[in-house]
Amino acid sequence: MIEIEINSQSVIPVPFDAQTYLQRVIRILNIPAGAFEINFVDRDTIVSVNQRFLGRDYSTDIITFNLADEKAPIEGDVYICLDQVRDNAAELGHSFDYELKIVLIHGILHLLGYEDYTPEDKSVMDAEQVRIYEEEAKLIG
Repeated sequence: MIEIEINSQSVIPVPFDAQTYLQRVIRILNIPAGAFEINFVDRDTIVSVNQRFLGRDYSTDIITFNLADEKAPIEGDVYICLDQVRDNAAELGHSFDYELKIVLIHGILHLLGYEDYTPEDKSVMDAEQVRIYEEEAKLIG
């Protein structure tokens, strides 16, 4: 069983049921057990988390802390800045809904050990995000 805790500290509303969406993504990925927390935060909070834990002084859309060990295949904390997701969606010409779903998938993939530090790893991760997004969309018709 997967335990998902969702917290929102952002004034920007999530335009879909994130809990249900994440459960479908987990089913697609066939993840048997674990626990993670999704924190929807504002720009000031994501900058603070980025500074405190990663030594970076800028906003980003997502920060993932993978805490998994051998006992659980997925465990960790995910911080998503809805302000940055909204800005990225506008810049890329995507809907906010699409961009947020991709970012949620991105966080799950990081919790599973995917990395995106090299162009090759980023390409693999990007392709997997789109595959999962499309497969989930088929589930809901």
